[in-house]
Amino acid sequence: MKKHFFRTRKAQYGGVTALLTVLVIVVTLLANAVFGTLAARYGWHTSMTAVGNYDVSDTCYALLDEILDEGSQKNVEILFCDTYQNVVDDGTLSYVYETASSLAERYPDRLSVSCHDIMTNPNTVRQYATAQNLQTGETQEIPIYETSVILASEDYHRVYNLEDFFVFEGGNASNVWAYKGERKLVAGILHAVDGQAPTVCLTNNHGEVFYDYELLYLLDDAGYRISYIDLYEDEIPDSCNLIISYNPNTDLVADSLSEKSEIEILDAFLERDGNNFLVFVENGTPKLPNFESYLADWGFAFQYFTDVNTGNSYRYMVQNNTQSLTSDGYTIYGEPITSGRSGELLDGLTRKTVFRNSTAMVAAKGFVNNGDGSFTKGDRTLYSLYESGEGTVSWAHGAAVASGSTMLMGVSEQNTNGRVCRVGVVSSVRFLTEEYLQSAVYGNSDLSMRLFGTLGKDFVPEGLTIKPFSSLEISTVTTAQMVQWTLWLTLTPTVAVTAIALIVLIRRRRA
Repeated sequence: MKKHFFRTRKAQYGGVTALLTVLVIVVTLLANAVFGTLAARYGWHTSMTAVGNYDVSDTCYALLDEILDEGSQKNVEILFCDTYQNVVDDGTLSYVYETASSLAERYPDRLSVSCHDIMTNPNTVRQYATAQNLQTGETQEIPIYETSVILASEDYHRVYNLEDFFVFEGGNASNVWAYKGERKLVAGILHAVDGQAPTVCLTNNHGEVFYDYELLYLLDDAGYRISYIDLYEDEIPDSCNLIISYNPNTDLVADSLSEKSEIEILDAFLERDGNNFLVFVENGTPKLPNFESYLADWGFAFQYFTDVNTGNSYRYMVQNNTQSLTSDGYTIYGEPITSGRSGELLDGLTRKTVFRNSTAMVAAKGFVNNGDGSFTKGDRTLYSLYESGEGTVSWAHGAAVASGSTMLMGVSEQNTNGRVCRVGVVSSVRFLTEEYLQSAVYGNSDLSMRLFGTLGKDFVPEGLTIKPFSSLEISTVTTAQMVQWTLWLTLTPTVAVTAIALIVLIRRRRA
């Protein structure tokens, strides 16, 4: 007589397995419910963010030690525009207050923090209701809100919006993902105590196209006063020691028919000790013969492909799929030069730096390779700082036209009897956009600060990175690494299952 199915050993094993599965699920749900109730009742919690706390860093204190020691002896007040209780109860403003209070506690003779209820007494801060617009350079009346933060010294003040101390994902002010209060407060204190801050002039008469205004905010954080200049029409201020041409789209005026030569103006500016010129271009920058001839005199040569049939020239586009962040290979990590003077200039910069939509640069003719990343001609020495690395392919007019590493950033220095001036070129305009500067992962912000320090400013507050509320480590993965991990994760389970199946099959046959 056949055994009933549910009395077989196989069925019994299956029933026990199903019962155990159900029990595990029930116990897990009950445990979660009980623990969740207790956690809510007694406030049990722990931080799972990438940065567990927002205490002031040692780097911040070290920078302020230098600022307050070498700057003027002005005292700085940090004013909050609401009652103390409202400030500390605010979910975001409290971060800024805690940082400011920690700084004031560390430097009680130089910094102070106060709270003012502007709803009941707006006159306490009315004298601060003007500020410079970074985008226009003009002084204008500005509103002061309960969430505003004011930094003031005896002859200086600045009103910050709460948004200035945070980073927002995709520019959405309702989606805060990182805190940058340290850097913003240190920069504000630097401005307040440094009455002799140098001026940086941004050219505005060459079709400059700003993808966003992060460059302006970064220069402000570096301690510069910002001004705009038409090289052809305006006088360069005596306080200016750095001129930046960011994404020029029209050429320098240098022909004999013009009353002035902008090349001669730049030459005169760079004859003064300590003055500097910085240019940002990309693969989409049109060919600018006068600009490029001038930069070639300083050692920078841009590469072009010329179509023999039409005579048209096309700028090289740098691609490296082995260290790219995007599938097209045009957003790449730059490789720093670690030898010689280049290594000294980049010492201590450890985070990866991103160059997007770069064009190719090489040392200009006549500059002799010194074998350490530098090239010399006369009294000028070009230092290559970042290159595109092995695996680079340069494209032009829809075809691959060259291979091999190419320069992405460099600084050329002229030393004439102790008088030093410099010209720098970065082959990526997008290098200075929000996506890469407002990042806790990429080193573009730190490198820019170092570049500003190299090009004419004695002190910049570098090293103060933003503090994210969540980890962004996945941002550092290149497309090549993604492919490797995908293959590994796909093949490993397949190989393991196949191996187990073979073992089982062999044992069954031998049984």
